Amino acid sequence: MIKTTYKVLVKESDGYWIISVPSIRFLNTQALSRESVEFMTRDAISLMLEVEPSSFDLDFKFLSD
Repeated sequence: MIKTTYKVLVKESDGYWIISVPSIRFLNTQALSRESVEFMTRDAISLMLEVEPSSFDLDFKFLSD
């Protein structure tokens, strides 16, 4: 089975990591640390799409100012 890969845009702002998944309308979340970005992204996608967190891949792009 081929997994869907979601492009994830991440930017640090005022101590938070702001996360956006452009291919899923209205999917935005945040994380308190860089280490928790993947967990928070998987959690948001799996809740919105009602799928297992391990059923897709993520391609992160960390943005700078």
